[in-house]
Amino acid sequence: MQASATLLHNLKAHTDEVAQLSFSPDGETLAAHDDSILILWDVKTESLLSKFEDAEDMLFGMAFSPDSQWIAAASGGGSARIWNARTGELKHMVDVDDERMLSLMFSPDGKVLATGSEVLRVWDVETGVLKHTLLAPGDHSLSFAAMYERQEYPGEISEVVFARGGQILVSVCPNTSTVCIWNTESWELQYTIRGHFACFSSDEQHLAVSSDTFTTTKIYDTSTWQLQSTLETHDQNQEIYPSIFSPDDKFVATYSGREIVLWNISSGKSIKTIIDLTRKLFAPAFSSDGKILISGAKKCGLRVWDVESGDNILMLEPEDGARDPWNSNWIRGGPPAFQVLFGDGGAKVAIAFPDGSVRIWNVRWDRST
Repeated sequence: MQASATLLHNLKAHTDEVAQLSFSPDGETLAAHDDSILILWDVKTESLLSKFEDAEDMLFGMAFSPDSQWIAAASGGGSARIWNARTGELKHMVDVDDERMLSLMFSPDGKVLATGSEVLRVWDVETGVLKHTLLAPGDHSLSFAAMYERQEYPGEISEVVFARGGQILVSVCPNTSTVCIWNTESWELQYTIRGHFACFSSDEQHLAVSSDTFTTTKIYDTSTWQLQSTLETHDQNQEIYPSIFSPDDKFVATYSGREIVLWNISSGKSIKTIIDLTRKLFAPAFSSDGKILISGAKKCGLRVWDVESGDNILMLEPEDGARDPWNSNWIRGGPPAFQVLFGDGGAKVAIAFPDGSVRIWNVRWDRST
């Protein structure tokens, strides 16, 4: 099998390094934000669609609605803004007093927006009205890893995720290693799991939770919330970072240093190790058929792997002097400024560079060779 990459776009509008990238669900728009500016790009034409600025507060997270109509961004000043992603018109600004807002996500039907700050809040997207305020028991202090320095803040939620068609809402508090599962009918806390990162399988029948020491990942059955298996490295000094499920939900990929490890979720045993001899790897992503794995590589590189053989079929290196993303202390274990959008027989890969530019590559592979 062979693969190739062609540079589609080199997007230049940011003066500071982009902190996060996100393709819209319909694949037509790429959102990119640095500390204070959020920009929407047309993926096909390279046109700048909208530019939103927040001169006073640092931006920490963003999310598209499932229909790609809206985009929301969270800020360090405790506010979240919802814009029309097509027209750039501001729909609502929701605000909480004296709290940084770090995470947010739309429900699957797009009717509510969940935001994570010192507590979990749920807002009506149409009216902007606060519907629910959820607080789990215990101390909610987390160590939030900002781009350039590590700081302590009380009561902040780093991640919110809807699942089961919006029937449950998951919030993650890393400093207390608390993953909370909320029932969205009663808005009551159902279960609490120890961990600081959560990832659902595509059928949402399993939840992978990383341990607070980064040495294990535990797989839970979401019908019973019972522990199904534990993925554990043989070297307790080796950290394994956040997981992603294969499309058939039989395997989980974790990464650590120059390795990506594939695990059988039923047995908890590792079945394959993919190794890069030159660079640290991060953010692995499976193609829709599970036969291709694309990952980022140290200093804004790109790797494409044949999952069955473990062979590296494409190695894309950046220019000299690119920033080493491993030096950024992100909660999710790697830089979020790397996004993959899979399509028929290929993928678009967006990578942020230290000069503020974002490059989109068209990656193709041929299974006949």
